[in-house]
Amino acid sequence: MCAFSLGIDTSNYTTSVALVDEKENIIYSRGILLEVKSGERGLRQSDALFQHVNNLPVLLEDITHGREIDVICCSERPRPLPDSYMPVFRAGESLAKSLASVLNVNLLKVSHQENHIRAALYGSGSPELEDSFCAVHFSGGTSELILVNKEKIGYRCEIIAQTLDLNAGQLVDRIGVAMGCDFPAGRALEALAEKALQHELPNDCVIPSTMAGADFHFSGQENQARNYLNKGIDPGVVAYQLLKAIAKTLAKSIVILQEQYAFKSVLFSGGVMSNQIIKKCVEKELSHSGIRLCFSPGEYARDNALGNALMGMDYFRQLRNCREL
Repeated sequence: MCAFSLGIDTSNYTTSVALVDEKENIIYSRGILLEVKSGERGLRQSDALFQHVNNLPVLLEDITHGREIDVICCSERPRPLPDSYMPVFRAGESLAKSLASVLNVNLLKVSHQENHIRAALYGSGSPELEDSFCAVHFSGGTSELILVNKEKIGYRCEIIAQTLDLNAGQLVDRIGVAMGCDFPAGRALEALAEKALQHELPNDCVIPSTMAGADFHFSGQENQARNYLNKGIDPGVVAYQLLKAIAKTLAKSIVILQEQYAFKSVLFSGGVMSNQIIKKCVEKELSHSGIRLCFSPGEYARDNALGNALMGMDYFRQLRNCREL
């Protein structure tokens, strides 16, 4: 009989559920983006929590039809660190605990960051990376470069570089909203930039990186982008230069860190890393570095529960192997 693993993730802006079988076939993977009022730049944790509670029954309504769940894995915190906490994850954790108790199945609790890493590994087609590698996690709530060490289940993560002010996703969303785009603004900003690339770009709009060693700042780039918009520069041009600046900043940080940690591969995860303009710019900047760059399609880079479902199956296999010994 085939085994099934259920993954649940309730992040800042997406309610996600996924189901995989023991061959890692995706049976179900769906998310609901949380609603943000027009003109707003985010959600309070209490509002996000309320929406998660309403969304989870919708996502789970048909997922178990004709299938018996063998293991459940949920995100209980943002990062795999003892003091890491965010209220939104209580929604998914609470439901996962209740379901595991009622169904009498094993429950695995992991971090949202580990979920991203596992999903990105699956999506990149590179599940067998070195035991230690660099991972990029760029989203609305996180902008970090992490030294990842594989554990039996999940990952040990050490932050080796990070933003010192705004997150990359915050930068994109703030400028996008300033241009009149709805929140989250990543896809709209990318579309504007792609349109601008159909014409010759002016030379009077450049947004440079601001580094502090391998760490970096994004608040100055927000100010520069706003100044260009106030001067009447085409929003598409500003959008492209902003995305290019994020990519160049990231590439510079990777080069500095590689000299220190000598990793061979970099795995990219988080909603910002689903942006194709950023991807192309990073690939260009690092084309002669010798570093293996592992990108995944947007559905595996953005918030999802697939990584949790896969780690749940990893856990189930380990338990079954122990019982068979």
